Amino acid sequence: MIAAAIVVTHNSEPFVGRCLEPLLEAGVELWVVDNASADGTAELVSRRFPEARLLVNPDNRGFARAVNQALAQIDAEAVLLVNPDCHAPPESIRGLLDHLVANPDVGVVAPRLRDGHGRVAVSAHPFETAATVLASRFGGSLMPPALRRRIARGERRRNYDACRAGAEPVKVDWVSGACLAVRGDLLRKVGGLDEGYFLYYEDEELCFRARQRGARVVYLPSVEAVHLGGASSADPLHLWPHLYRSLLRFQAIHRPHTYAIVRAVVLMRALLGMALGGLRAAFARDRSAMARRARAWAVVARLVVGESGAIRRSAA
Repeated sequence: MIAAAIVVTHNSEPFVGRCLEPLLEAGVELWVVDNASADGTAELVSRRFPEARLLVNPDNRGFARAVNQALAQIDAEAVLLVNPDCHAPPESIRGLLDHLVANPDVGVVAPRLRDGHGRVAVSAHPFETAATVLASRFGGSLMPPALRRRIARGERRRNYDACRAGAEPVKVDWVSGACLAVRGDLLRKVGGLDEGYFLYYEDEELCFRARQRGARVVYLPSVEAVHLGGASSADPLHLWPHLYRSLLRFQAIHRPHTYAIVRAVVLMRALLGMALGGLRAAFARDRSAMARRARAWAVVARLVVGESGAIRRSAA
């Protein structure tokens, strides 16, 4: 199967070399789209990986748009989307492609992911509903574990168990875009990634569209990749507004009848985050970090109040 890998970078210099080496070793056509890195990422790729086809954007165009830039020039049977902070060994890449070859009804397949300490990450999920948004946004100490398990029972629990201990391929709703393989013709038929998402939720949207076309989405625990996380930024003031804008967009498109509930849940979580962040900042050793979290929640609250109507209209 002829395959191409697309890696989108943004200030990813510490990670990208370890990401690209196994992809080249696996023999796939390699595309790197750099979103205006300021840390020398594009220069490193150009110098160390001349085999890669490098596209350099003058500004940060978001993940989906960057992927589509490369996709427009690719005519491969399979397309791999791999984050720059993800290390997928050549045998894992071949395992994903072999699964597509052996199973014509599978449109998207992803490996088991581990973090930098070897711990299994939960990377297969059911599509989000108002109930699962409530459970995930009020996790940890904000909701009793028994209530959280009750809300997240059923398909969510089965996905969790498959990630943690499963050994066989399992059909799921959606898989993490940190590392996945998708049939090229399917990706082109659905119009590539939805550029309405600047960051986050492109993977869930892709899998939703794939399933609408009758293709299966499969989590394949027999092959593995390491996803470190944080290749571009760990700053909540940068990330959280993108995360919650994308969450609201996905809900507006696919769960319009419960959009108001989700909006209220996000707003409550943001207000609670502002209060807790301010309180913790008063007593924490690293007050600046806690204060920054509180400011990030304030931005999310303003987004919910000021932009949710526009998000809903754009998704109609």
